[in-house]
Amino acid sequence: MKTLKLDILNNEGKKISDISLSENIFGRELNSDLVAQYVRVYLTNQRVGNAHTKTRGEVSGAGKKPWKQKGTGRARVGSIRSPLWVKGGITHGPRSKTFRLELPKKMRVGALLNVLSARFNSNNIKLIDSFIISDIKTKSFESLMNNLNLMGTKTLVVVYDKNNNLIKSARNLDRVSVKMLSTLNAYDILNNSNILFDKNSIEALESKYEIK
Repeated sequence: MKTLKLDILNNEGKKISDISLSENIFGRELNSDLVAQYVRVYLTNQRVGNAHTKTRGEVSGAGKKPWKQKGTGRARVGSIRSPLWVKGGITHGPRSKTFRLELPKKMRVGALLNVLSARFNSNNIKLIDSFIISDIKTKSFESLMNNLNLMGTKTLVVVYDKNNNLIKSARNLDRVSVKMLSTLNAYDILNNSNILFDKNSIEALESKYEIK
């Protein structure tokens, strides 16, 4: 299978070598219908149907008739849980529900590889050898992003191992997000203009999705 090349950069933004990438992962033709279906399912699954009102059968209160039907001069009523009463049940109110949709794993993986290929083809994927951030300082990470010409762009940083210095240094930059490779999904890729991998994460990605 044909391979593709990607430069490996150091923390100063200089090329130190390159790496061959699988065409199966980074050289696919974009299937826009698949990606659109994935986005619809993903966004639908973010909905939380927690709004829930109680009917007259669920609110607290006795079932006894408050007063006799006739002779009091008051309006007839059968229960203090009536929707007409304060603290009574709600009529036609929202009820909790789930909006969850399912998408086969093969389609989820296909969508991820499609958008990775699209980002690679538009030269929006960069690869760094490793993140050398010795202290927790936004300024240190900002300097790294400037060296890579990524400052000011919406960038997703993908790492293989949890890096607390990196995560805490990047969290004050509103156009930068850090994601573990194990939780990476197609929507994350689509939602960012540039993707920055470290060498370990891209090697693990290739190993995970290579054709056996």
